[in-house]
Amino acid sequence: MKPRFAFFAVFALFSLASPLFAEVTLAGGDGSSFEKAILVQGATEATGVPAEYAYLRKHYPGYVFTRQSLLNHKDRLYDALDFTWEGKRYTVYFDITEFFGK
Repeated sequence: MKPRFAFFAVFALFSLASPLFAEVTLAGGDGSSFEKAILVQGATEATGVPAEYAYLRKHYPGYVFTRQSLLNHKDRLYDALDFTWEGKRYTVYFDITEFFGK
């Protein structure tokens, strides 16, 4: 019973429907480039980064994580998440300027 509870607790923690993400909004583009980055708003580092991964789980179920990079582009900060999904490689860009370091 306890391991099962732990699984659901962790799942709830990293689900976009979780109250943890109640103040986090993802706006902007589809994340396919800097110009179309997903803007993470209303977050801290404790909530923003998990929201990024929850986004990937929702939009790319079963993805295989490769790496996460912190990038600076035109005076804005981005997380670039590299992964494979359905046999293809992807990078999704999240604009984290608002919450980086908070």
